[in-house]
Amino acid sequence: MENKNSHTNNDTFLAQWLEGELSDTELKNRISEQDYTAFLKLRKALDVSNELNASTKDSFYKIQERIANKKTPVRRLHTARWSMGIAASILVIVGLFSIFSDTTITHQTSFGETKSIPLLDGTQVVLNSKSTISYNKTDWKNNRQLTLDGEAYFKVEKGSTFTVHTSNGSVTVLGTQFNVNSTTDFFDVVCYEGKVGVKTNTSEHILLPTNSIRKINGNSSQSSVTQLLKPTWTDGESTFKSVPIKYVIKALEDQYNIKIDAASIDDTTIFSGSFPHNNLGVAFTTVFDALGITYNETQKRNIKLRY
Repeated sequence: MENKNSHTNNDTFLAQWLEGELSDTELKNRISEQDYTAFLKLRKALDVSNELNASTKDSFYKIQERIANKKTPVRRLHTARWSMGIAASILVIVGLFSIFSDTTITHQTSFGETKSIPLLDGTQVVLNSKSTISYNKTDWKNNRQLTLDGEAYFKVEKGSTFTVHTSNGSVTVLGTQFNVNSTTDFFDVVCYEGKVGVKTNTSEHILLPTNSIRKINGNSSQSSVTQLLKPTWTDGESTFKSVPIKYVIKALEDQYNIKIDAASIDDTTIFSGSFPHNNLGVAFTTVFDALGITYNETQKRNIKLRY
């Protein structure tokens, strides 16, 4: 039996997302992978609708209104006009989805999953857990741009400018190796080879090999230096240097498909260290014991932290 509350929640989340009340990451954490992929395509369709004729625009506005109205009790309707309207709306969505299914390629990972992805120009992308990239394959050779939500390591083939767009800023290179980690309020870029340009709403940076830049809650920190040749998460271990514990907790949740209640601790506590991706017990011991934080499982895959 279908869960009506689940459908209602998804409609509410979609309405909030379309209005900018939810970020990509927040939406992704509230719905299934399948629904998230479908919602991404809907947003692409909405963007394109601005370039279509007025009747198409009006159809989408009606769709958004219907979605938003699902937040309030829904009256039972039996009229043929209502059924025809819904059918027309679905046809508009399907038609626009077909446009993007032909040109937009999306790759995503689930909890604890990493994925190696070859792009059309030979560039290699390694996608960390609970992350998504999407790009338009049309004219990729001369217009190498993609969108990232989450974390990915790039080995870019030399050629035209290669740009990674995120909700926190963009990263532009010609041919290099670099890592980008972008979530709701966390943005971290590390250059391993070549030269990387980083641009946010408030600043611009040029990174050389071993240089990195981090932005938390909109505030850029000082550039730091790494001795690593590539990110450790590509080999099954997440490493952090002077990072608020809240972001380490998010990484643990993404790797192990768990929920961690951190309401009883100071989630701004700074952590430096690493945890493995193949042993939850060792991961918890490594992260929390040194900080004097205890933990217990309150429900299946639900962990509560306290001092």
